[in-house]
Amino acid sequence: MKSVQRSYENFAAVPSIVFRLMGYNVLDAPDETRTRRLVMWLYRWICTCSHVVCVGFMIFRMLEMTTIDNVSLIIRYATLVTYVINSDTKHATAMQRDSIQSLNRKLSELYPKSALERAYYRVNEHYWSRSFLAMIFFYIGSSIMVVIGPILQSIVAYFTQQQFTYQHCYPYFIYNPEQQPIWIYVGIYALEWLHSTHMVVSNIATDLWLLCFQVQICMHFSCMIRSLEEYQPNLMHERADKHFLAQMVNKHEYLVLLQNDLNGIFGGSLLLSLITTAAVLCTVSVYVLIQGLNLEGITYVVFIGTSCMQLFLVCNHGQQVLDLVNIGHAAYNHNWHNASIAYKKYLLIIIIRAQKPVELSAMGYMPISRDTFKQMMSVTYRGLAMIRQMIE
Repeated sequence: MKSVQRSYENFAAVPSIVFRLMGYNVLDAPDETRTRRLVMWLYRWICTCSHVVCVGFMIFRMLEMTTIDNVSLIIRYATLVTYVINSDTKHATAMQRDSIQSLNRKLSELYPKSALERAYYRVNEHYWSRSFLAMIFFYIGSSIMVVIGPILQSIVAYFTQQQFTYQHCYPYFIYNPEQQPIWIYVGIYALEWLHSTHMVVSNIATDLWLLCFQVQICMHFSCMIRSLEEYQPNLMHERADKHFLAQMVNKHEYLVLLQNDLNGIFGGSLLLSLITTAAVLCTVSVYVLIQGLNLEGITYVVFIGTSCMQLFLVCNHGQQVLDLVNIGHAAYNHNWHNASIAYKKYLLIIIIRAQKPVELSAMGYMPISRDTFKQMMSVTYRGLAMIRQMIE
């Protein structure tokens, strides 16, 4: 039984669905009813307002300083600040709706239309793998556990110690059950939940759009290289050969432009994300070392693992661009010996243009690759060692 070849909409559905978890419809899906669109807009507005309120309280507590009275809280606030910066930067990137929709439309138009073309492009091999989708669910699940962990600890304390401890996720809300009614605690937890939803979804969904676009560009480059390697030029059909190679030159130039568009949209968030992700991993690791492996510590350990995986996926897709875009090698290695002089001149154009590498770039400061991931992990480890030494 032949497998169904995935459509472009299947690729774009994953990041689009994740963004809808916070009510944000990036692509303005036309199939939504007015009522559903209004509900989603209202939900997104509530998430955004909750995020603003929580960040405001965080800044107030940091300026007040009286409630930040131990090393553990200092490290926790450092973690929260870096994660807020990271997620808000990615959220600002995702707000470039026109640019994202434009790039999405261009890649959709370039996507192979017939089942035969899709089979030749091997679209199913580039589709989101089950392990990747499982990682996305695991990331979201671990982030949820960070939020609901405190109330689970309070419930456990109620059954083991006969006392509900009214714990919640973030330290900038102070709740006293002896002086304040229960509805304030419920309101705090609702704010924290929506605040976390805004940050987590902004963080992971923006990267998913980046990976979706990068996978498409890699798929086209891969097919282009394969087509060029398999082509057999001959003096007897010079005109057809020149037409084929002209198409290759035009497509190569167009893919380079698409990659530049991708870097223009996501380059800024990539640069700041590399810095803040290293800081988040470092501070969370220190916090876990201080707190120990209680329920909260275990959820943070899982969060560290998923955050590392998220960073690796972005860097790995950047490496794929560097590995795949060897169009110059494909032009030289294919059977051009029997081709015409004009065909060989066209080949030179491709080879010359291929000397400038196509890469996923963080605003031009550094190419994103597996080496970048190793450098970030090295920086994280050195930062962790330095903070531990300062504390001890």
